[in-house]
Amino acid sequence: MERLEFATRAGLIVFDYRKAAFLPDCETLLVADLHFEKASYLQAIGGAPLPTYDTMDTLARLDALIDHFQPRHVAALGDSFHDIAAGERMSARDFDAANALVARVSRFTWILGNHDPDIPDGLIGGREDHLQCGDFLLTHLPTHPFGTVGVNLCGHLHPKVRVQTRRGGVARPCFAVSRQRIILPSFGTFTGGLDVGHPAIADELDGPRAFFATTPRGVIPLDG
Repeated sequence: MERLEFATRAGLIVFDYRKAAFLPDCETLLVADLHFEKASYLQAIGGAPLPTYDTMDTLARLDALIDHFQPRHVAALGDSFHDIAAGERMSARDFDAANALVARVSRFTWILGNHDPDIPDGLIGGREDHLQCGDFLLTHLPTHPFGTVGVNLCGHLHPKVRVQTRRGGVARPCFAVSRQRIILPSFGTFTGGLDVGHPAIADELDGPRAFFATTPRGVIPLDG
């Protein structure tokens, strides 16, 4: 299935196979770890032979999600830019495309991350360290949710899980879910991932857990 609805103690969340989530009650589309300009960063520091089209591709995929969900609000959960100089390397075409995308929705929030403690000047949209949507706490780093029924939605860790196919196991980006925390997969085009069994992820998941792998054919629920 392309979309999967999941009931949390804070309310309903929709997992999309394109590595995004949607909060129906808040009309909010969520993406994490866009890492704009990662390819140009790798070229700048070491001459990596990578095409520098990752920002354009990431923007196009996010634009398609806005078409699909028609959200009132979009929240990017940190590390939207790969480094603090990314805005200087970003082409004028991509900068204008980013502003056009932000302008499509009533509200767009850049949540600050460890890679991007600030958002480039001239880029529209709000800047926040964290955001509350009902009982959902939106952050970049895993953070304890407010209240007794809260759920923290965060990024940063780029979770991946192995999915068994006829040709063997394949690592796929996933939503890592527990009682009080959901870690979103990285949305960026040139971003890697970390296995959900790694302590950096496992230690952030409390109680019963589940994983929802994102594949070209849809969202696949897996037992924790």
